[in-house]
Amino acid sequence: MEIANLVTSPFGIGEKLVLELLKRGETVYTVFPSPKDVPMSYLGKVNFKYGFTRFDQDVNPEKALPRKAINLFHVYEAYAGPFMKVYTANTTATLALMEWAKKSGVNKFILISTGEIYGQGRNLTDTAPFNPRNFYANTKFQAELLTRFYRNFEIKILRVFFPFGKGVDSYVNRLLMSIKTAAPVETEYGVISPTYADDVTEPLLRIRESKGNCIFNICGRPIAIEELVQKAEQAANKSGSKIKYGKVELTGDNQKARDELGYQATLTETALTATLTG
Repeated sequence: MEIANLVTSPFGIGEKLVLELLKRGETVYTVFPSPKDVPMSYLGKVNFKYGFTRFDQDVNPEKALPRKAINLFHVYEAYAGPFMKVYTANTTATLALMEWAKKSGVNKFILISTGEIYGQGRNLTDTAPFNPRNFYANTKFQAELLTRFYRNFEIKILRVFFPFGKGVDSYVNRLLMSIKTAAPVETEYGVISPTYADDVTEPLLRIRESKGNCIFNICGRPIAIEELVQKAEQAANKSGSKIKYGKVELTGDNQKARDELGYQATLTETALTATLTG
């Protein structure tokens, strides 16, 4: 059976994508780490199939994948942890998936990357120079570099700036968890443009319609970390977090995504409340 859409994770950004694809009546195949990780909410859904593998450990995930797929949404990633685990999840797994895609007739390989590959700067477009500042950003940058050697399918990249939301392991979610627990935080960032994970679904769906290889920045409005913390404390009804703020600014320009992919950013206060109280 040919699957219309392979989504490499049903959590975080992948969750709403999977549910929306199923709602539209499209076939979806996704990958769970293990049988115990399959939520009851996914069971019994029509046009839904799944397999099991750990992309942060398994460099040959073919046994967990279907025979064929038209669109491959590579949304899985590891934000933090041992370097080998993060590298395997973000770089090696991407290479393995492209090798599988080459043999399996994939038409479109859609990769979630990160705005952190730029390092720093204001209102950055997708042509800005790269200067990844941390290990995570370097692994995503290397994954992007590897895509340049594949011509068997269209490669479409969404560079998402600082995603946050339900089930997302990220800089912002970790910051929000520290706020909820009143844990001290030291951050190098002073201003960022965070992205609510639910807002990425529409661009992911529409990017399939874009012709040829393409890159888009996905980001919310710029906000100072100090203001973000204040809004998060209000949403969580918490106060007293001890945070040392940095000075690095990293914000993106989302005009291209708004014009061509219909990207719309949820109000920061609304997105924070949904994340912290949902």
